[in-house]
Amino acid sequence: MEIKNLGNIINLLKEDLEKVDSELYKHLDSKVIMANEVASYTLKSGGKRIRPILLILSSKLLDYTSNRIYVIASVIEYIHTATLLHDDIIDGAKYRRGRISANNKYGNDIVVLCGDFLYSRAFINLVLDGDSDIQLILANAAKTMSEGEIFQLVKTANFELPIESYLDIIYSKTAVLMSACCEIASIFAKKTHFRPYLKELGKIIGLIFQINDDILDYFGDPSKTGKKTGTDLREGKMTLPLLILREKASKDDINIVKDIFYKDRIFDEDFLAVVRLLSGYKIKEKCYQYVEKYIAKAHNLIKELPDNIYRECLEYLINFAAKREV
Repeated sequence: MEIKNLGNIINLLKEDLEKVDSELYKHLDSKVIMANEVASYTLKSGGKRIRPILLILSSKLLDYTSNRIYVIASVIEYIHTATLLHDDIIDGAKYRRGRISANNKYGNDIVVLCGDFLYSRAFINLVLDGDSDIQLILANAAKTMSEGEIFQLVKTANFELPIESYLDIIYSKTAVLMSACCEIASIFAKKTHFRPYLKELGKIIGLIFQINDDILDYFGDPSKTGKKTGTDLREGKMTLPLLILREKASKDDINIVKDIFYKDRIFDEDFLAVVRLLSGYKIKEKCYQYVEKYIAKAHNLIKELPDNIYRECLEYLINFAAKREV
């Protein structure tokens, strides 16, 4: 089977992903019906289940098959979904993947508590699974994600943000959990000699994935992404497009962007002015050039892993993460 698109991977893993979904909804068992309703609404919001896909592919890559995969995949998706609920409250998001966001629909108070419920449900299932190595990986990932959110909040509205701090933020917010997905497979399969390769591969895929998200926030098509462009600029977040523009633009143009960045309210025409400068300096292309080093490193890492259809899927995901439009 030749892997030409994400649909090929989803079809290959169709039964596995159905089992993950079964686990996800089976454990929405709160006696408080609203907790189940909010969690279910968010889980059904059209996500690609990239994290469960990474876990399943990495596990099957190492010839591991067991229902434990679906249990831990659901734990990871609970953690991810809880962070989305909390993120949307912090950001005041009105939409998530083209639908009304949970906080906009149900209110912040209910949603923050439902995020806590999902974290609790995740760690109950993790304890029941009983593997202390996996427990530690995911507990550390959750801790790092929380730290990343705090760090990003502290660094909001800082036009002078170093690129190293940006990379720390996107590692903490996105890459650490994807890294955990791949690393856990080596523990499942008891093939820990592959552990460093899978851990690093997941990290790099996560970094690429988030960088592309940040590019799409300036250049994406909202009808495809389900997200309004310009969110990062309006929230005072320095992401890769602005960081590279800051390096490449003239002093006068930097001052124009800086003035917009620090405005109390950024209007559509302000955003479009920034996009015109980004386009004029070919920043989109420069962002993808920046990503190329990660793509090359990921393809080198994957050569150290068993050669089978699941490795081919992971190879496709490297390029999908970098060039996706959704």
